[in-house]
Amino acid sequence: MPLSDEQKLNMKKRRENILEVATELFATEGYEGTTIKKVSEAANISYGSVFTYFNDKEELFRTVVLDPLNELTEVLFDFNPVADDPICELEKMIKTHIHIFAGMSTYLTLIVQVIGQHTKFSETFSELDQFHNKLLDKVSRLVENGQEKRLLIQQEPFTVASLYTSLLIGIRLNTTDARLSDIWDSYISSIMNLFGPIKK
Repeated sequence: MPLSDEQKLNMKKRRENILEVATELFATEGYEGTTIKKVSEAANISYGSVFTYFNDKEELFRTVVLDPLNELTEVLFDFNPVADDPICELEKMIKTHIHIFAGMSTYLTLIVQVIGQHTKFSETFSELDQFHNKLLDKVSRLVENGQEKRLLIQQEPFTVASLYTSLLIGIRLNTTDARLSDIWDSYISSIMNLFGPIKK
């Protein structure tokens, strides 16, 4: 017998709740310290219910890390690498990215876990790496555009893009405030200097 719309909605909400509490647990207690029992208790569901949605802890962790990439793709990649005004596009991109990273403290803790133990989480790391490389490629193309228009100094675009994403992650992990604050906006002009705008 097929599930009703209400049952489907309830299952979707339960899965989202599991992912939400699992994200927090994996971020605060690490992979080893997180158990399915802890997840079920935090989500206020039975131990067995978790297995309705995930085969094991490994699949749960992988989902917690990779599921957000779909949503992040929409916002992180929302800039035009061949914009007529690459300086304006860079400024808009930086502001958007700063605001996104300001709210990603818990999630970035998971990313760092995967990167730090990339051999243990090889499949998850591979997908994260592909996502990161696509972002670097698009940022690089915007940098090349600015260089071709003689608005940015000549430097290796991919290197600059790599430094840019590393800087965003570093700022988030080294900033204790939980939400966007005035200090985040104050970083924008300094980050812009990384791309080497030519002063006229």
